[in-house]
Amino acid sequence: MPDIGNPIGFDLATVLTGSGLTLLLSAAIGEYGAQFQYSVSELYGMAGAVFVAVGVIFGLILVATGNR
Repeated sequence: MPDIGNPIGFDLATVLTGSGLTLLLSAAIGEYGAQFQYSVSELYGMAGAVFVAVGVIFGLILVATGNR
């Protein structure tokens, strides 16, 4: 029986959680972005870079521990 959480090759819960975090961060930047010394586009860029870095590090940890 197939795993309903992984129907098309990726973890659906992970994608939904990541999308939700991205939307929350986007809303926060839109609402409070003017209060920082960086422009809104710079804040988006930094947030994206952090998400990519965390994802790569987490992926490498999973590979190193034999979970993927």
